Amino acid sequence: MPQRYDQHFLRDENIARAIAEAACPQPDEVLLEIGPGPGILSKYLVQRPNPLIGIEIDPQYHQKLVETYRQATWILGDALQVFWPEAPLYLVSNLPYSITGPFLMRVLEHRAWIRGGVLMLQKEVAQRLYARPGERQFGRLSALFQVVYQVERLRTVRPGSFSPPPKVLSEVIRFTRLPQIPLKDWPSFAAIVRAAFRQPRQTLGRNLRSAGFSCPPHLATRRPHEIPLPELIALWRWLSDPIRS
Repeated sequence: MPQRYDQHFLRDENIARAIAEAACPQPDEVLLEIGPGPGILSKYLVQRPNPLIGIEIDPQYHQKLVETYRQATWILGDALQVFWPEAPLYLVSNLPYSITGPFLMRVLEHRAWIRGGVLMLQKEVAQRLYARPGERQFGRLSALFQVVYQVERLRTVRPGSFSPPPKVLSEVIRFTRLPQIPLKDWPSFAAIVRAAFRQPRQTLGRNLRSAGFSCPPHLATRRPHEIPLPELIALWRWLSDPIRS
């Protein structure tokens, strides 16, 4: 695989099968696989009754997938750039580490279409997705993701399950859409969360004031990672209230 495509491919058949079995798509949903590479996960996904669309950036792997799994649709391109179908989607992927952050933001941008999925991620990132307030991993990504999706940890995967082996542990997580706010309001909520976590070690009051927002006195001296999601939602509603003086 060319060096410019930085990915650790899953080689453990048992893990691939377990990921496919953990997927819970509804009958009307399309499975979307990002970075299938040699197709170790794809061969289990094509056995599901749901249509499968895969996005692969490497031309050689793309051609092999087209020839091997003709019942699926294979798109050649960068998953961060190509068009994602505007249809009910369920994601299943061994996600390339190098695109994790931007990819998760794109998932949130497509929250109306993506009901859930099963992803294998670098453990450090996975922990941020399901971290609880007060834990050191809880941050901006935690709040942005958890306000739309419920996240559950499924298993840890060791480096030996990949080729080449990464230097870190991976985790498999499953996420299911369970919005705590109207989906259409997520961009407004996200703006407040980004301001709140602007400097994670600073107080919430200082972060909000530096971004041009007010802060309720009872929250002003607390650190952002200490604020439970319901309180962040209440803060967003308070700041968004047009009649607030």
